[in-house]
Amino acid sequence: MKRFIIVLVLAVVLLLGTNVLAQTISLPQDVTDFVKNVAIQKGISENQIKNIEKVDFNNLPEEINIKNIDENNLAMYQINIEDGKSTKPLYVITASQETFKKEVQNFANKMLLNFGLPREVSNSSFLLSGAGVQGSYKKGYVMLRDGSITGISTNLEIKNSYPEGIAEVIIYKNGAALGFRNSINLDKEGSKVDYDLVEEGTVNFEKGDVISTRVLLSDGTEVNDVNTLLEITAKA
Repeated sequence: MKRFIIVLVLAVVLLLGTNVLAQTISLPQDVTDFVKNVAIQKGISENQIKNIEKVDFNNLPEEINIKNIDENNLAMYQINIEDGKSTKPLYVITASQETFKKEVQNFANKMLLNFGLPREVSNSSFLLSGAGVQGSYKKGYVMLRDGSITGISTNLEIKNSYPEGIAEVIIYKNGAALGFRNSINLDKEGSKVDYDLVEEGTVNFEKGDVISTRVLLSDGTEVNDVNTLLEITAKA
């Protein structure tokens, strides 16, 4: 996602006085709106914009010297303007339509599962679901699609510190503990957080699998208000 955001932020506007061969195919409305917004931010009035066309990378003007362009990642759009003074087109380089759709789809396939315990805890316990149901080795969220777990974060309050104490929030799939988890040292009282990410396709699940979480505490330790988020990425 970072690469997609960086490309959008670094959208380049080039003012050129030459003509360029542009594809006259119809563009999706979201792409048109984005390119138009870039032009408006650069001081072009919306009523000056006649139309927007996608530029063919194989027919660039001599003034544009761009090498090693991958059309699957980048695209150039020509904005034809008319302001009574100049008819020079505006060119915008940004993420391609294919990249745009791919990143939007990836984002849409991500979900957050809520777990927590809104009370003091001194013994290892399964966390409640967002609906307030106590999890167990057999009870939890049932996965609707194949996919993978891609992140976990935890915030809790340490009530009774212990120099060598530790709290672990463990993920269970069908009652079996997974290696991917949060670990928090309980060496000092107060609020603490932990968050971890893993690449998609590493910690996998299948539709029908039951996912639950459990906080595991060292002996003699006590925590309060365990709040955990689990990020999952489902396959389309």
